[in-house]
Amino acid sequence: MGNGQRGSSRELIEAKRRLEGIVDSAMDAIITIDESQNIVLFNPAAELMFAVRQDEALGQPISRFIPERFRATHDAHIGRFREAGVTGRRMGALGAINGLRSDGHEFPIEASISQVDVNGERLATVILRDITERKANEEARLMLAREVDHRAKNALAVVQSLVSLTTAPSKEAFVSAVRGRVSALARAHTLLAQNRWKGADLARIIAEETEAYQKPGQIIANGPDIMLEPNAVQPISLIIHELATNAIKYGSLSTGAGTVDLCWEILPDGQLELNWIESGGPEVIEPRTRGFGSTLITTVGARQLGGEIVITWPPEGIRVQATLPATSFVAHHAEAWVEAAPFIQPANGPSEGQVLLVEDEAIVALELCRALEESGWRVIGPASTLAEAYRLLAQHDHIDAAVLDVNLNGEMVYPLADILETRGVPFLFCSGYETVERVDRYRYSPVVRKPTSFAVLMSELRRILAAGPRQAMLTPVG
Repeated sequence: MGNGQRGSSRELIEAKRRLEGIVDSAMDAIITIDESQNIVLFNPAAELMFAVRQDEALGQPISRFIPERFRATHDAHIGRFREAGVTGRRMGALGAINGLRSDGHEFPIEASISQVDVNGERLATVILRDITERKANEEARLMLAREVDHRAKNALAVVQSLVSLTTAPSKEAFVSAVRGRVSALARAHTLLAQNRWKGADLARIIAEETEAYQKPGQIIANGPDIMLEPNAVQPISLIIHELATNAIKYGSLSTGAGTVDLCWEILPDGQLELNWIESGGPEVIEPRTRGFGSTLITTVGARQLGGEIVITWPPEGIRVQATLPATSFVAHHAEAWVEAAPFIQPANGPSEGQVLLVEDEAIVALELCRALEESGWRVIGPASTLAEAYRLLAQHDHIDAAVLDVNLNGEMVYPLADILETRGVPFLFCSGYETVERVDRYRYSPVVRKPTSFAVLMSELRRILAAGPRQAMLTPVG
């Protein structure tokens, strides 16, 4: 053999070694198959991906690493690819497909494919990439975006309800009341965002909600370090805001000599007791009627937090005692039993029927109750938890329709929807979500988006009541 031939042979050997090194060091799985779709090359990355040794894979059909339900489609695709005569298709062009590990576990992969003729034999090479982590990240981002959308629309719904329910003797007073309540919501959301929606410090909430309404030393706050749960931050902020604004208008903070003793403690049974005690202000007389502020305090505290609010009016100053369950400030999610508000027979107008209302936002529930009752409905509820809704179902033999919030403080309403469906009770969803899960199952139940248009809500209720539980079309409205 001449020097030229020996040199060419060495170059070929070196080129082969370099190619083998590249294939062996590649982070993506590389598999080459012959015309019978049997494996002739299986690199180390493929060994790791499919949890099988190279010597076990060589000579095996590539379909071994494809879930059985996809094998026929895969074989047909490879056949079409060979017949088309194209040399390759880029990564991802085949779409997301599933691989099958040796232990039977399926996982998502992306693939590119190329083919070449070698000594009259056509070989196809696939490069595979495990996209399990990427898909998980994408799903997490979608879930986050969906949750942000839900939170934003719920916040707008609360603001809409505050505007609708606020009353005042003048335009200026109305604007001031609404602005104060919306600002309290904004401060609550800021605290939650700063803590990545894990809750907020009770002392800081009190400081921020009372700072603008007092002179130095007028409010004496004292209590242990308490981190409120996320769903308690907004209600507590609103309660403190209402108490402070009432005190500056009519109570102890309306004079320079008045004070507020604001203290809280954890009771032996694990509940949180919060006391607001005014003194030194004008003489207090118990009002004959309750305004929206006091209604908001008692309703939000009792219904949304599952606690109890007691307001007394001794002459020396108003006293408010709030007892809140352990679930409002510790990571313990035991079910809180909340008494349902009695439904009220409308004073005038024909009856539309009995409607079950399920809504965990107390202020939104107040407004929905009022709108439904004014339209002639008899409201059962509102229920703020699934447990409370189940109890109401057991207590009422006949329900004509239901209005369901989708997310009840992290608890999805779908199990209740399934029960209503089996009982033939038509229902609609009133939610901040754009769509509901399991759309096909609930295709007959409309979705009214928050913030709610009451005209749309009433129209959809009448429509599903007239059509029956399986005639309405699932279309986002509002």
